Amino acid sequence: MKIVDRPVEVIVEREKVVERRVNVPVRQSPHSTREWIDVLDRLTWALNTNRMDKADLAELEPALSRVLISFSERSNKLHRGRSI
Repeated sequence: MKIVDRPVEVIVEREKVVERRVNVPVRQSPHSTREWIDVLDRLTWALNTNRMDKADLAELEPALSRVLISFSERSNKLHRGRSI
């Protein structure tokens, strides 16, 4: 048996981890009246298409009650101010 030295091609594959920073849109609180209307329209859609169960509704109820009370109070103040 004869032993011969000869070059052998060896291919080594390595994974290279590349870190990339990307900008991802993050929803923020609505600022304009139009943005608030869009949020309320999405809520209306979710309610009308049965996207929320009893637990969701129970959690929403107190928040919506606060919104309606605040809206009513603000609206009354504005209307009283105009009639004087």
